[in-house]
Amino acid sequence: MVSVGIAIRGVQLLIRPGADGADSALAEAAVSGRIDLRFERVVIGSGDGYFADLAAWLAAAGPHVTVVSRPASLNWRLYTATSDITYLPPTLALAA
Repeated sequence: MVSVGIAIRGVQLLIRPGADGADSALAEAAVSGRIDLRFERVVIGSGDGYFADLAAWLAAAGPHVTVVSRPASLNWRLYTATSDITYLPPTLALAA
């Protein structure tokens, strides 16, 4: 992962150990980076309820928030945090 971050200019690597480590690193970077002031639209590609507070904060701050998730994976708190949900199609089993 580090070699990819070094090879591509402008990439910000966010790594944090533990349960929800990556989620908390992303949410903190979004808040501290003030993405509410920098973007008009934010897409959260996750159904994880961890992002519900971030989605609600962003929606209240102004940016249009879209959540992209599989229907069965979308946490209720995240579902209620925004009115724009895009569902991914179900995974189709590949024929052998």
